[in-house]
Formats: sequence, structure tokens, C-alpha cells
Amino acid sequence: MTTKQSNQHYTEIEYTLFCQSFEEQYNQAKEDGLFEILRVLELDKKHSDKNLVQVIDYFNERNGVIKQDAPMDFLTERERKMVNQDGRFRPELYCMFLSKKFSDAIEDKTAFIKNSFKYSFDKDYIEK
Repeated sequence: MTTKQSNQHYTEIEYTLFCQSFEEQYNQAKEDGLFEILRVLELDKKHSDKNLVQVIDYFNERNGVIKQDAPMDFLTERERKMVNQDGRFRPELYCMFLSKKFSDAIEDKTAFIKNSFKYSFDKDYIEK
């Protein structure tokens, strides 16, 4: 095994451990009401990232129950592999990735919340 292959293998192990730890945080996040935010806040569908809108709609239509048919387009290829690791779907990890992606999208201004002064789409800001 070359040094590069060894480093990639080590990186994969680290990423696997990260995902396991992230998934273990699910129950506490649920208890803290993190996923209720996804149900309460309504995205501006016209201006928000379409993949995120699709997955939030899926989440809300199913009252937060995530199954294997959940949209995957918002995830990276690496995240998809972890969510479906060894042929086993991991809904808790999926939800944790969703909450992180939602938070990042609001911060990066690729998702906007309807009826929000601070996090709504601002045409003037975008044109600057």
C-alpha cells in the first residue's frame, strides 16, 4: 500500500468514526427539538436550493419519518455512501446531515425562510 493509499484509508476510517459520532447525537438533537425547526420554518421555494426544498418537503409530508426512499440529491456522494453503509439505511444519520445542510444553506444564503425579516430572500442583497 502506498503512502497516498494509506492516507486515504486513514481518512475513510476517520470519516466513518465522524459519521458514527454524528449519528449518535441524533437522540439528543431530537430531544432538544432540532428537527421541529424543519417542520415549523417554511422555505421560500422560489429562491431556495431546490434539492433542499425537496428533502424538507419529504421530511414534513412524512412527519419526520425518514425511509430509504428519501431524496438523496442534497447529499454528497460520500454522505450517500455513509447513509447507506453496507446496504443498511441509516435514517438518524440522514436526519443529522439534513439538519447540518439546512443550517449551512441558511448561513450561505442558498435557502431562505418565508416571512422572516433576517433570513428571507433579499433581492437587493443578491444584486450587489
